[in-house]
Formats: sequence, C-alpha cells, structure tokens
Amino acid sequence: MQNIQSIKSQICRIGRIMYERGYISGPDGNISVRVDKDKIITTPSGVSKGFLNEDMLVLIDMEGKILEKTNYKPSSEIKMHLKVYQEREDVNACVHAHSPYATTFAVLRKPLDKPILAESVFIFGGYIPVAPFATPSTFEVPQSIAPYVKDYDAVLLSNHGVLTYDKDLEIAFYKLEIVEFWAKILFMSSQIGTPQVLSPEEIQKVLDLRKDK
Repeated sequence: MQNIQSIKSQICRIGRIMYERGYISGPDGNISVRVDKDKIITTPSGVSKGFLNEDMLVLIDMEGKILEKTNYKPSSEIKMHLKVYQEREDVNACVHAHSPYATTFAVLRKPLDKPILAESVFIFGGYIPVAPFATPSTFEVPQSIAPYVKDYDAVLLSNHGVLTYDKDLEIAFYKLEIVEFWAKILFMSSQIGTPQVLSPEEIQKVLDLRKDK
C-alpha cells in the first residue's frame, strides 16, 4: 500500500494547482488515487478542489463503498474513475477537469486529432477521442468512456470536460496539462490560419523516440 498521508497531501496540492490555473471552478472536477489493489482515495463531492484539506478526502473500495468514517461523500463522478481502474491495472490515478480549451473541443464534440505538436504525438499518439454525451454523475458516464479507456490515456467528455489517467497522480496531472496546452495551441493557431500537422514521416520519427524512453 502506498503512503496514504503522502498521497492525501499530493491530492490537495494538485487540487490547488488545478483551481489556480482555472482548470476547474467552484466544486468542479475530481481527483482519485488507487493506494492499494482495492482501495481508492478520492476528493469529496461539493467541495472546491482549491480549498481541500486532507480530512476531506474519502477512502473507498472498488465498488465505491466508504471504508472510513467521514462527514464527506465521495466525488459524484467516482463511477467514471472506478471504470478506469477496473479496465486498466496499470493506472493508479485519475484527474477530471473542465479546463477551458480542452472543454471547448468537448463542447464541439471534436476529438483532438491534429498532430501539431511533437509532445502530443509522443504522449498521446496525436489523438484524443471524444466520448458520447453522458449525464454527469450517472452510470452513463463510465459506459460512455468504456470503449476508449484501454487504448487511450485521456478522453474528452462531450459537453463536459476531460479525463486523464496514468500510473501515478503526478503523471496523470501532467497529461491534463499537455491536453489543455495542445487544445489551446490548436484553437489559437486556427484563428490565424490552418495549423500545419506533422507529416507521417515526422510522426514516425517522434514515435521512434518512445523506444529510447
């Protein structure tokens, strides 16, 4: 089992960064970390992630049941996180945000499909899908992302936001940053002209770098 206190501290820190950067507003967004095979720490429902403290975080099992006495309820979107953990044994952290540029593409229901940045190709293969619209906090949400979880490390949620995930919270958050930056550059460059995508040969050169990672 990972050090729970250290993980709680990290969740609060990442929550503050997300809030300060405008990736979330009000009680939006959520964070979770798998600390053991069947134990998850999640942010609480209805609380701004910019003002979290460790006592607010909720320990649950893989079915969403609360394992420790608390005055808080787990995030209303925890079903989405649990779906990722169920499908991906290699994933131990999920971050959900409403970051403006990524959410703009989600509202347009447009995938991030233009490989304009080497980083977006190296990290995501140059493509992030859009899941169909699902009513927030319902079982529709995990069902909507199910077709994409195994093959992608990020999903845009139609008219909702973005979800990223990886082996630990730091990397899951980095991926959120990269998605938002990619969406921002694609949006801004489209206002000036036609963004020039990397050629298949250039893409392959970037992908080849993964072999040396």
